[in-house]
Amino acid sequence: MACSNCFNGCTEIVSDQCVKYTGIDVPVLGIKKGDSLSYVEQALITFLTSTLDGTGIKITIPETTVICNLVQKYLPTCEDLTAVNLFNALIQAACELQTELDATNDRIDVIESPYLPGCFTTFTESSNTHTVVQEIITKVCGIESDLSALAIDLSTNYVKLSDLCTLIIECINQNTPADSGKYYTKMVPYTAVEYYGDINVFDSSGKGFEGTPWEKIYLCNGQNPGVPDKRGRVGVGVTFGTGMDAAVAPGGLNPTYNLFTKAGTNSVTLSRPQIPSHTHTATVTINDPGHQHNYETRITNNRAQFSSDEREVTTYAMSTLQTQSSVTGLKGTGVGQNVFVTNAEEGGGLPHANNQPAIACYYIMYIP
Repeated sequence: MACSNCFNGCTEIVSDQCVKYTGIDVPVLGIKKGDSLSYVEQALITFLTSTLDGTGIKITIPETTVICNLVQKYLPTCEDLTAVNLFNALIQAACELQTELDATNDRIDVIESPYLPGCFTTFTESSNTHTVVQEIITKVCGIESDLSALAIDLSTNYVKLSDLCTLIIECINQNTPADSGKYYTKMVPYTAVEYYGDINVFDSSGKGFEGTPWEKIYLCNGQNPGVPDKRGRVGVGVTFGTGMDAAVAPGGLNPTYNLFTKAGTNSVTLSRPQIPSHTHTATVTINDPGHQHNYETRITNNRAQFSSDEREVTTYAMSTLQTQSSVTGLKGTGVGQNVFVTNAEEGGGLPHANNQPAIACYYIMYIP
């Protein structure tokens, strides 16, 4: 059976969908006249739920209210302030205050712990801090007029400045370790160090003489076990392992550096494939001492008939006989043409220096 006042043409009796809300608009709940009952119910449920958990309660604090920094640092800065935010800030601020108070009490307990009077006579173990501090002030102020109150024997506890250096040297000499004065005590083991001094402190193998400050120190000449040969070479990091930068990882022109691996040379000679692509200027010379051409000569002979008296020509136009002939041949000396093309020669095939700017020094290493 259909209802008579259905909402939006509803044909089934479902009250919350068929019944319209006819009350006033409630903007805070998002409800307005004409909404379905189901929408109004949902808006009320949502509001009540947010009110119960505090997220729906918006808090407006007057601008005249000053919030202390302790609470302010726990409040949100970019969103609406809710009851949950405010309660959380107050709780955290209170906990922080409690922590500070506990620490203060601990410090006060230490300060107010029993005192040992010692040479002081005006307070006891149970005296408060003010009494103790005041007694100390009084005692210190009386020092200038009564040095004997300090009960200090200056001849035993103090020395003259002029005697201080002598006493320090005597103290050091009495506590000198067995390897004192040996340079290796100031060096990191197995580390090559630049050295610009005299090498007469080393024997022919590069080992520091025993019994001298140079014992256990070696020249890095590769002549003693565990000591690298650094003569004419610079160090480079070992490249074993993975995860290296592609620019230095082994492969192609990059060598694999294991410990003590040697690589590189002082000079390099480029081969033809290593020379950059380039061009040369060509010089052309034509040598033409002489040449010949084909030719054709055509000769025409005209002969006229004269009268009986050969001394007089009657006419040139009568009975003219014409003959033609052609002659072909060569003219000139038959010498060929020579063309010379010359490319200027470049390069001498010599090696080039492969040295970086450097300064020479000895390398030494401490081997325990």
